Amino acid sequence: MTHDGMSQFFTDVIAFVPERELDGSQPSPSSTHSVERRSFFGLFIRRCYLSFFKLSWRGTMRLIQDYKDWTDGKDTAGYGMQETDRGGGLLLLPTQSDEQQYAQSEPYENYEKAVKQGDTQAATENLRKFFDQRFSDSVESGLTQHALLHMARLHYSQGSLTAAANALGEALKVARISNDSITVLHCNNLMKRLSPALESNRTGKIPPVQQRTSALEVLWDVKKMIEVGESIRAGFTKLYQSMGIADASYADPHESLWARHACQATLWVFAGVESLAQTHENFVIAFTEPGDDEARFTCLLMRARRLLRQGNFGGALLVLLNPETWSGLNLRQHGVWASEVWKTLRVAVQRRQQDTLMRSFLQPRRPAEPNNMQMQSTHTPFPKMLSAQRSSILAKSLIEGKEFSQAIPVVLDALWNSEFVGSWAYHRVAVSQLAEISVEFGMAGKGRRMIEGILPQVLNGDDVEIRAYACYTLARCIIAESWSKDDPTIPPPPARQNAALEEALPFLHVAEQDYTTIEMYQERLNVIYMLSVVYHNLALGYQALAEEGGAIMAAEAAEMVKQMHKERDRMAEMYHEVDKVRKEVRGMEVDEELSTLWGLVVKASAVVGTRS
Repeated sequence: MTHDGMSQFFTDVIAFVPERELDGSQPSPSSTHSVERRSFFGLFIRRCYLSFFKLSWRGTMRLIQDYKDWTDGKDTAGYGMQETDRGGGLLLLPTQSDEQQYAQSEPYENYEKAVKQGDTQAATENLRKFFDQRFSDSVESGLTQHALLHMARLHYSQGSLTAAANALGEALKVARISNDSITVLHCNNLMKRLSPALESNRTGKIPPVQQRTSALEVLWDVKKMIEVGESIRAGFTKLYQSMGIADASYADPHESLWARHACQATLWVFAGVESLAQTHENFVIAFTEPGDDEARFTCLLMRARRLLRQGNFGGALLVLLNPETWSGLNLRQHGVWASEVWKTLRVAVQRRQQDTLMRSFLQPRRPAEPNNMQMQSTHTPFPKMLSAQRSSILAKSLIEGKEFSQAIPVVLDALWNSEFVGSWAYHRVAVSQLAEISVEFGMAGKGRRMIEGILPQVLNGDDVEIRAYACYTLARCIIAESWSKDDPTIPPPPARQNAALEEALPFLHVAEQDYTTIEMYQERLNVIYMLSVVYHNLALGYQALAEEGGAIMAAEAAEMVKQMHKERDRMAEMYHEVDKVRKEVRGMEVDEELSTLWGLVVKASAVVGTRS
């Protein structure tokens, strides 16, 4: 296509539109022209014809080049930045409106890119450039409140809560002066994230949702409720409110739908129903593309944590180190991702009790904790109780130190908190801890009944460590319950003792297999030692029964005694082998596997940090 060819094309096209008569009347119906002059298509042809002949030589050549690019299949053809006539111009006779430089989207694109890269200075500068542009012909653009709101969100996402509160206060003032109710609503919703919300804790009531509130803003209230220790029932109520807002809106975005699924998965994990949580995670991961989607990223982290709880350490790392997980993350999400990989490695090292490796390798390489976008803390005169998670950790340390009396109030706090909040996973841990304390105080029967109440939920394998601990504690309760309650020094009859030992054996084997899966060597040694003791006492019990039962019983008992001794010796050999492995693993100073894995994390960080 040449300049002459383009001129001839527009000359031929305008021939389809009839010219106006000299006296100003409409063309006669018998005209041979095929396009009505005042039809939409006729007006379009005339506008294109006039616009082409208004172009300068430079503008014409630009049009021809864009046309060639368009025919070659380039999607960006014809969408170049518009230049004013002050720099040479593309118009032959520019008008006054052609002299004006109106707003362009490039500064905002640069702002979003800088936010992903974590460059606060560049993000602030590009945001200022974008809102300083000419949006209308009036003196005031009317977008000052939007600029301040974006600035507050930028500071909030970077963890600068004080700067965010200052910018948000200015945005509220300008929005109220401008009578911009929508911006005022957005400012108030963001202000809720910065200020504590304890009213629902004290009144027990959930405030209604204001009109025109975004569904995503309501979902944030769910996160805030979990942080302040409210019940997950309130979280589900907020979730249903978000669903109602989405159903009432005709423009509900897809990211809101996936965010609701991710929120449901989080709540079901807290409730201890892993199957429902996994269903919602699969929805999000299957229908979202890899990138910086927050819902997809949250579901991938929950999947990795679930695999780690189930003892699949390699599967958890495979999910986290998959390029589809980390390649599209922004800088803030990458900090969360690196911290999650480090915590996964820490769990593996702590389970193996590799204290030297923890001090020499992992601890110096701990990534900086990402900014947790929580509310600003304020002083409260009421003492804050420990969460169920912290109470369970403290109770575990007290039980391991044989401080059972001091562990009782801590375990009871964990039970009350977990039951009130609805965090049933931690509730099961607290129940198992209370049952272990019951054995030490001679109440093995009550401890057994407590564990049997949660046994159906524990045996499904959602958390292998909890299942191993509960089964080991239940076996201890069964054995201890067979002894006399009046005088614990008197051994039980052989028949009752053997029945209790045989009933405890399957739970001990489950605990031994689970501790093998998650590589907790010390706990596995305790279970193996208990198994050897059980087999030895079973052999003694069969010998006592043989002495009471006659010759026929003696022959059968002798075979059982021989088998029990064989199993006891096998447990003793296994004990020495596992203890040898435990000492070798515990004394390791450098782990090649961990070094290689952390090298991959460093390389991924370099890719994300240098990404343009």
